[in-house]
Amino acid sequence: MIASMLLLIYKKANDLGYKTAKRRIKMELRDMITAILIVFAGGDPRKVFKT
Repeated sequence: MIASMLLLIYKKANDLGYKTAKRRIKMELRDMITAILIVFAGGDPRKVFKT
C-alpha cells in the first residue's frame, strides 16, 4: 500500500500516466540501488552513469 501511494504521488508530481510512472520509478530505483552497490564495492558511480 505504501508503494502504491508513492507511485501515485510520483505520477501526479511528474504529470505522467500510470504505466509511464511505474516504468520510470522502476528505472530510477534500479539505478539508485546500482549506485549504492558500486559505492559499497569501492567504485565510482559517475564512471558507470555517464550522462
